[in-house]
Amino acid sequence: MRKELREKAVRMRVEQGMSYSAIRDALGVPKSTLSYWLHEHPLSEERILELRRAGWKKGEASRERYRNTMRAKRAAKDKERYKEWMSYFGELSERDLMVAGLLLYIGEGTKRKAAQLSLANTDPQAIRLFMTWMESCFGVSREEFRIQLHLYASMDLEVERKFWQNALKVKKQQFYKGTVRNATKHSFSYSASHGHGTCSVYVYGAERERNVKMAMQAFLDLQDKRD
Repeated sequence: MRKELREKAVRMRVEQGMSYSAIRDALGVPKSTLSYWLHEHPLSEERILELRRAGWKKGEASRERYRNTMRAKRAAKDKERYKEWMSYFGELSERDLMVAGLLLYIGEGTKRKAAQLSLANTDPQAIRLFMTWMESCFGVSREEFRIQLHLYASMDLEVERKFWQNALKVKKQQFYKGTVRNATKHSFSYSASHGHGTCSVYVYGAERERNVKMAMQAFLDLQDKRD
């Protein structure tokens, strides 16, 4: 029920340009909850002016503008933080990449399949990190990766395949047949929430799989010694 309400709230905001108050009145959801659900969906200044001309209360327009102002301030502060972290990290070393890849695989990778390494994620950057890690630290060539997409029936399968092919810089023949499922009533099925589906990347080889497992174990054991 809560997911359905969130879906409706996002649709009202994005597709109809409704205010927090209008959405609250329609759905009976507190403004504090709407602030969490809709913080990534601000109204444009043009839309605020349209609603003001249509009889919107001045106070509500002011609150929408205030939200936009605070969002801009947060974005500016995040930009400064980003610059500071970029300066802190500088150039990533091979050791940095090894550690980052190990932590990613410890958290997200498949560990129960013999002679197989695989990782699934909705974020192309996470998938690219895994592939770069495999290439740089374990000698896997880009042509060896195999890709499988897990999509919703409402998505354009060919469009999504091309998206991932371009994002990962792989060839069409490296893709397995994808899986498709229908969104259930319990799914947050607003179209923007699906992104580009979930991408699984596979690499095969018994020696590689054992080598990665031993690297993970060595790293975790060293961490235990620090505790």
